[in-house]
Amino acid sequence: MRSYEKIWEYIDKKLHISDIPLKGMPKYALNLTYWTGGLLAAAFIYQALTGMLLLLYYQPGATLTNPNDPTSALAYSSTMFIMTKVLFGNIILTSHQYMAYAMIFLIYVHFFRNYFLGVYKKPRGLAWSVGILMAIITILLGYTGYFLPYTEISVDATNVGVNIAGQVPIIGNLLASLLIGNGTMAERFSRFLDYHVIILPTLLILLLGLHMYLFEKNEAAPPLKLKSEMKKIKWFPTYFIYTIAITLLLWGLILVISGIFPLSLLPVYGSGIPITPMPEWYLMPEYKFLDFQGITPLIEIIAISLLILFLIFLPFLDRSESRDPKDRPIFVAIGSTNLSLLILLTAWGYEQPAILIPVPEWVSIIFIIILFNFGFTYFMYKRYRSEEL
Repeated sequence: MRSYEKIWEYIDKKLHISDIPLKGMPKYALNLTYWTGGLLAAAFIYQALTGMLLLLYYQPGATLTNPNDPTSALAYSSTMFIMTKVLFGNIILTSHQYMAYAMIFLIYVHFFRNYFLGVYKKPRGLAWSVGILMAIITILLGYTGYFLPYTEISVDATNVGVNIAGQVPIIGNLLASLLIGNGTMAERFSRFLDYHVIILPTLLILLLGLHMYLFEKNEAAPPLKLKSEMKKIKWFPTYFIYTIAITLLLWGLILVISGIFPLSLLPVYGSGIPITPMPEWYLMPEYKFLDFQGITPLIEIIAISLLILFLIFLPFLDRSESRDPKDRPIFVAIGSTNLSLLILLTAWGYEQPAILIPVPEWVSIIFIIILFNFGFTYFMYKRYRSEEL
């Protein structure tokens, strides 16, 4: 027996790792493209660990310890204290924010990969729907955390989100009150911190457990052109080592980036410095959509709700048995259109923030995007179909 095998055998004997009821996985899953979900789990663990460290020093609230100094607000001053006085505090805070970015970026990668490869097909439909709910909760985690440093831009941007929630028919006032309570800053800090630290993470952990159970039950979707079953590899030590490796790779990468590009704290809320409300990049499409002339918060809410419902019930809408993209032209076109709009609205929002876009301009641009995506998808469908025939 080789020396490293003896090491893993000793570790397993002491810790009984192989006794954990996890199934082996096929060899094709030893590929980084299959581990976007694993990277998401690694990012969430990092967020939980660094979040607990930040809570040791963070103090919520807008109360001024010095009545003549707006930067003495508890939330702002404690954030500044973390960044300037706590040992490695700036690295921890910066990496916490950058890992949140990485987590949401990985959600998009994980989502579009699985969407275009038809991973939502039977028997993985429920896992897909649970994953959509997890994605929504993760974005809400980012939204609630954005407010906590109490900067001019973070408060103004979250106010836009609260105003949009208030426009929901019938339950708008309820949603707004759930976010900000009675409207005071003290109540808002209490609500946002509870959501960010307790409620949303708890929901995410519960859904993650269900998602992992469904993954273990149905395992990773095989490659489209797999012609025969592959022999399964025991999860320990091969997949265990692979999990540790990609986890440390992600953590190390974010820490390096955090060291090279540390955050600086923006002006405190109430400083009087004029500033355009700017959301985080992952919410920019929704904010820019409101700059389209004729688009009201109610219309945006309806559009987003329909998109979410479409994604949740996608396994029931796409009834074809094939996962191959060329057999699903309509759904591939819908996915590529949404990806194009996501990129366009994000870039447009940063290029022209809070600038009203006339109806003829935005309608023509969106029409061209839809026409191109559906036209190109149809062209590819006919081409590959004719080759098969």
